[in-house]
Amino acid sequence: MERIIQIIQDWFHALTAAQKRQIVLVSAAIFVILLVLSVILSVKGSKKEEIPSGPVNVSRQIPIPAEELFLPDEPDFIPDVLLQREQRSVWNEKDASVFWQDPLASGEEQWRKKIETAVDELMENVP
Repeated sequence: MERIIQIIQDWFHALTAAQKRQIVLVSAAIFVILLVLSVILSVKGSKKEEIPSGPVNVSRQIPIPAEELFLPDEPDFIPDVLLQREQRSVWNEKDASVFWQDPLASGEEQWRKKIETAVDELMENVP
C-alpha cells in the first residue's frame, strides 16, 4: 500500500503547475456535477405522491363563516368626550356643577384628615 502511495506522490510531484491546476479543476467540476445530480434526484424523489391504500373520502370544502373567524364589533360604551368647551369669563354655580364634585359632600372628611396627616408627617421628616 505504501508503495502505491509513493508512486502516486512521485507522479504528482513530476507534474507541472498547469497540469496540477487542470487536475484540481477537473476534480472540482466532477464533484460539483455529482452534488447537483444528487440534489436533483432527491428533489424528484420527494415529489412522488403517496397513493392511499384505502377508500378515498372526497368531501366538499365548506368555507368558514365570517362570524367564526372574526370577533364581533365591541359595543360603543365609552361616553362622549368633550374635546373643547366654550370659554366663559364668568361662571355661576349651575355652570360649574356639571364639572365639579364636592369631595366633602359624600362624607369623605375622614379621608381628607388621613391624607393631611400623612402629608404633614412626610413634610416633618424631610430634612
